[in-house]
Formats: sequence, C-alpha cells, structure tokens
Amino acid sequence: MMPMEGVSLLAYVLIVIAYLLGSIPFSLLLGLLFQHKDIRKFGSGNLGTTNAFRVFGKPIGFAVLFADTLKSGLIVFLILNTGLFDGVTLFHPLVYGVASVVGHCFPVWLKFKGGKGVATSFGLLLAYNPWIALTLLAVFLLTEYLTRYVSVSSTVGAVSSVLLVTGLHFLWRPDLGLVIATLASAAIIIYRHRANYKRLRAGTENRVHLFDLIDRLFKKAS
Repeated sequence: MMPMEGVSLLAYVLIVIAYLLGSIPFSLLLGLLFQHKDIRKFGSGNLGTTNAFRVFGKPIGFAVLFADTLKSGLIVFLILNTGLFDGVTLFHPLVYGVASVVGHCFPVWLKFKGGKGVATSFGLLLAYNPWIALTLLAVFLLTEYLTRYVSVSSTVGAVSSVLLVTGLHFLWRPDLGLVIATLASAAIIIYRHRANYKRLRAGTENRVHLFDLIDRLFKKAS
C-alpha cells in the first residue's frame, strides 16, 4: 500500500466508486426485470449467487455470478492491465477489490443487507492473480462435491485462501497487500455465513444439486 501522504485524491474517490459498484444488487435487478420477483422474498432471502440460482434458475443465476465476479475485479483489472491510471498514485489495487466486496455485502441502498461475498471475493482474486483464484475455485468445487453445501465450500475456500496466500507470501513472493485483502475477504465471508452455520448445526441447511448429474453418470457406469 502506498504511503498516505503520496496518495492522490482519485485514490480515495476510487474507493467510493468501487464500493458503489460492488453495491449494485444484480440478483435483485435481474430478478425483477426478467421474472418480476424480489429475490429477498424467496429462498433464503439473500442477494447472493446461490440464492439467485435457487430462485431464478440457471440463466439468471449464471448472469448474477458473472456480474458479481466482474464488479469486484473491474477496477483491479484496469489498474493492473491498462494505462488508465498511469501517473496517478493509488492504493494497492486490492483495496478497491475489497471495497467492492464490502459494497456487495453491505449495500447502502438496501439497508446494508447484501450478499455473502464469495463471488465478489473470487472476482478480485481472478483479476489480481488468476492462478490463485483458479486453485481456490478447484478447492471450492471439490468441497461442494463432497459435502453438497455451498456454505461449507465457501468457508473452506475462504480459509484456504488465507493459508495459500500467506504461504506464498513467506515462501515464494512477498505480497502483504494480497495477504491483508484475502484476510479481509475471508473474514467478511465467514461473518456473512453466520446463519448458515446455525442451520448446519440444526441440520436444516439446504443442499445443492450441482453434481447430481455426475452422480447419476457414475451410478450408470458402475
């Protein structure tokens, strides 16, 4: 992160823009636009990708996944891969990614009740280091296949992200900004899943059926 005294005004403005970008509730907007449903009144009531799939089906679900991933990684990508901000002293790129995650989870427009930060956290990592993001995606999908709980796979992915980037920081290439951003995102994800942990303990957490087709294929093969 840059020294505070050397940071431009634009650096602070971009944090606000990143937060507002992250706070756009795509699941709510797409649901209202295409199915005339308020996602907050269906399923778990959450604005995240999982509930979008559950309430609206795959087309809108994938659109929400794409949009939520994009909105947190957009400014990070622009800083790292374009000359748009050349000559401007900014904070570490991931500051803006985390600001988008905060906006997604705590949107000012919706009384600070948003999603759970999984897709948006993936988006900022994908823009910053695709290999780390894809490694964690594999961890997420494997955990989901084994447990059939998105909340469990999200939590395992969040904890794995901290362990992975911390290990890389000390053993390969130091990047304190990445470690701090990952810690912040993981903390938000875990905090936002509090209700899921209660349902898991009570045995009432919803399972997902993403891998049911694979199970049926294995059964036929055997």
